Amino acid sequence: MPQLTPVTTARLGEHLPLLELLPDAQPVTWVRRGEGLVGWGVHASTTVRGPERFRQARQWWHQELEKLAITDSVHLSGTGPILFTSFSFSPDEESVLTIPKVVVGMRAGQSWITWIGDVPQPKLLDTADSPVPGNYSNYSWRNGTISVDDWQGQVGKAIEAIQSKAIDKVVLARDLNGATTNQIDPRSILRNLATEYPATWCFSIAGLIGP
Repeated sequence: MPQLTPVTTARLGEHLPLLELLPDAQPVTWVRRGEGLVGWGVHASTTVRGPERFRQARQWWHQELEKLAITDSVHLSGTGPILFTSFSFSPDEESVLTIPKVVVGMRAGQSWITWIGDVPQPKLLDTADSPVPGNYSNYSWRNGTISVDDWQGQVGKAIEAIQSKAIDKVVLARDLNGATTNQIDPRSILRNLATEYPATWCFSIAGLIGP
């Protein structure tokens, strides 16, 4: 029988806010109003695609869990090993699944750390790392799949449909493409999003970042 990999969850005392604990520029996060989960390092990762991607993801996750020996002294939602996923809308696009090596969580004033491997409890940053600031003036921007004129036309049609009571509400979105030769540090973006949009979840996985 193959040896199981230990997973340990322990309570934490005081520490930096979750988004300031991230030690590198490849974070996984799910944070709102200072609560949630942040993680780093990769214990295991895979991709799925196609109409069966959800079933494939569930099967892979269960197979990975069978390889782990879990010790959890906290027993809250979000403790133990955590799977972060980014599922595509289109079945033809890849969906990413990642199990971080280290996860720190906070909920209702309680915080904990989970780490994978037969190693001592990881030390957390006691001073916030300084990510590369996002200087948006150095970006070049261009239209995505829709032009400004087409976007304004769609907004006008949505307003007319609401006024005629054909619909109650509509969610509009317009994509833009930005390019830069500068290094992009997602930790800076995440902190800005948490400040500007405190009521939404700030997420990050495999380069996908948003509120």
